[in-house]
Amino acid sequence: MKELDRRRLLQLSGLGLAGSLAGCGSSPPEATQTPSPTESPTDSPTPTDSPTPTASPTDTPAGSSNPPGADQAGGPDSLLGDVTVGALALEEDKGAGQFVFSPAVAWVEPGTTVTWEIKGAAHSVTSYHADNDKPTRVPEGASAFDSGTLTAGDTFEHTFETPGVHNYFCLPHEGLGMVGLVIVEEAVGGPGTTAPSDLSGQAATNLERLLETAGVMGAGGDETETATEPEYGYQAATWDSYWYSLYNMSTNIAMSGNGVQFPHNESQRKAFNERVPKLVKNADTDKPPVKNPNLNMAAFTKGDPHFTQEPVFDAGDGRPDADTLTWDKSKSSKIVSPASFAWTHLKGVTWAKNFEKHFEILPPSLAAKFRAMMLTTVAQVGIKGALIAGGPENNGLLTKGDSLELVSGAMPAEGKITDPTARPNQHAAMLWFLSDMTSLAQNGWFGYVNPEPLIPKAKIQQLTDGMGKTTMNLFSPSDITSMGTTRDLGLMLAAVGWYGTHAGKSQLQSKATTYANSLAEAATSKMDSDGRLADGTENQAATQGMVAQGLLWASQIEGVDHEESAGSAIDYMLELYDEEAGTFASGADDDTYRITSRDASDITGGVNAAEAVLGRDLQTTYAEFFDQTFNRGRLQRAQRPPSTDEKAAEKLPLPPNAGGEFGQAAVYNDAVAYDTAADEWTVVDDGFTTRRALQLSNQDIWIGRWAGDPYQGRGVPGRSDTPP
Repeated sequence: MKELDRRRLLQLSGLGLAGSLAGCGSSPPEATQTPSPTESPTDSPTPTDSPTPTASPTDTPAGSSNPPGADQAGGPDSLLGDVTVGALALEEDKGAGQFVFSPAVAWVEPGTTVTWEIKGAAHSVTSYHADNDKPTRVPEGASAFDSGTLTAGDTFEHTFETPGVHNYFCLPHEGLGMVGLVIVEEAVGGPGTTAPSDLSGQAATNLERLLETAGVMGAGGDETETATEPEYGYQAATWDSYWYSLYNMSTNIAMSGNGVQFPHNESQRKAFNERVPKLVKNADTDKPPVKNPNLNMAAFTKGDPHFTQEPVFDAGDGRPDADTLTWDKSKSSKIVSPASFAWTHLKGVTWAKNFEKHFEILPPSLAAKFRAMMLTTVAQVGIKGALIAGGPENNGLLTKGDSLELVSGAMPAEGKITDPTARPNQHAAMLWFLSDMTSLAQNGWFGYVNPEPLIPKAKIQQLTDGMGKTTMNLFSPSDITSMGTTRDLGLMLAAVGWYGTHAGKSQLQSKATTYANSLAEAATSKMDSDGRLADGTENQAATQGMVAQGLLWASQIEGVDHEESAGSAIDYMLELYDEEAGTFASGADDDTYRITSRDASDITGGVNAAEAVLGRDLQTTYAEFFDQTFNRGRLQRAQRPPSTDEKAAEKLPLPPNAGGEFGQAAVYNDAVAYDTAADEWTVVDDGFTTRRALQLSNQDIWIGRWAGDPYQGRGVPGRSDTPP
């Protein structure tokens, strides 16, 4: 294949939007917005008083003064024979959540058919029953019911015959506490009357509140139970993984200002102002989700996440004001590396896919379509500047001359290279990102094609193939270990796994097969009989996890199969799990476990790969590891309201209370440590290193869950290519 000519590519790709990244300047106008984590749900009817014995989704039943989501219809002495319940997405929290069933408690006669009307967003009506893969919280002998996910305007009916308390939930919004009760005839004893200690998070909190409101906790002769702290389980851990991933991504791309801003010159601003109205028009929204965003097309390598003024998370219209959420730019590195760039935009691409999977579930005010399109637009702009024509010599800012060999650091504002050396980890990150970008472009994902791509899909493929060929030619396995460690072989294996399943030509796929097998041979030559890998990093568990994931991702390429070796690496990683501490030891004889955000990324990747490919059941292990390391250990320094659980044993502060004069952003610290003798966690490095935090954020979304399902494909190469 001939060396890629970026100048020709720029001409063919049309808009030439990127321009030079040097001398970044002004922020985008207020009217231009960008993806961000959590904004207010949609408008929906608010219940009012109703004098009739029929409860409707727009009425609060007689005798109930509670807000929607905590209201009752009927009672033990006034059973209803006809009930309609609304599945709602309220404009604002009235006191019991924004995603609610109303009435949340319905007392009915045996044989009553309850009708649910779906309003405001997509919802389900699903019983807590073993047949629905949930703890059973319905009367003994009662059948399961599950509407599946329905969209606004749909209805669902179920006839209740069995006396007792039937607990149910909305599958997409269970984690936000969307639960309800149907009480048939009387609150006879049974699993539906007991404290919800078999659940966790906001669902458990809200169910307990409803049981107390209805006065049925432990009724029917059972000894009244005192609610206990729910165990932090796999569902809670993967839910938090989802949110922490989103917080780190949206903070970095849309709020922090820790990078080269888009648009930053007049040509970009003109193109930007022409494109954004098209994005809004095609996104079915009239109000983008963030005010005054700091669109980050090339993230700096380091930053200080402390706010420099009082943060505003609601600018009066439910949107955060990014002007108040910027970091201290004087403490930023001002340097862009391929890894800081690639991990950030890989995160954006995976989130664009994730948003599309849940367009029908997420409320319209989240503007998920707009976010998906903006994330991929900023990624394309970044690609042009970093790889095509954003450098001081009309080459890519991060490339050497006309080749796709990457420098490892550049300072855009001064137009100079700070680290000219090509490094395996930098190339691996860029190859992984471009391969997933090819997946997005080639497979018709909404966020890429609408309204139109900035870089045609054929050119994305050409760039990806050029990066794949350049990387494989540059670094032999011995080069990788001499410049790094055994863990770096795992990272390159994972990246080549993604490239080998997305190569544009058969000879390049064949080259990827040969290269992956040579990397795997080098990695397994470092493996002892018990699976321990030699010459790794200070954190042995991280080395085991990254190599295992790399071997499994590479094994998705035709002609590559190293699952057995990956299993051995996982076996030794599990030997390092300290059950008493609830986390992974950094080494077999260590008394203090130091865990960086990169270490946590590699461990999470190993766990996810072992479950997704090898079929290992590591749910309990992951839940304990996550709760101890991320929550109790404060690897995540703050949380936002969507992940707040008032009953959680380990609570993170909200950003304004997370330290410093004005608080800190909800992003990862660089490193924490656990003292086994004292049973104490300490934040030992409160910096923010982009490549570490965003690599972890990618691993988080692949293992994370929203709407009851893990991320499509779990990050395995080739499994998230087809839009839902």
